Amino acid sequence: MNIIKKDGRLEEFSISKIKRSILNASQEALEPLTDSDLKVIESEIMNILKIINREKTSSYEIFAIILNVLKTLEFNNVGKAYLNASISFYR
Repeated sequence: MNIIKKDGRLEEFSISKIKRSILNASQEALEPLTDSDLKVIESEIMNILKIINREKTSSYEIFAIILNVLKTLEFNNVGKAYLNASISFYR
């Protein structure tokens, strides 16, 4: 799957980048995630992407999926930190 980045570039999807971002957000939220937590989050994200089943999707859609998964799994503070990191990236 390719990701359409905000600037229009295409980039190969990388779950490792997503996991790293989520892990950074968990540390920022002072709620470290276990390996088991990360595996569950990864599995949920991948399941949603399999259902979507597209060759391309936008980084915005991936972002929304990640926030939804974190909320559904009740990692609310991690989700807030993930959102805040994204917002501060564009300031």
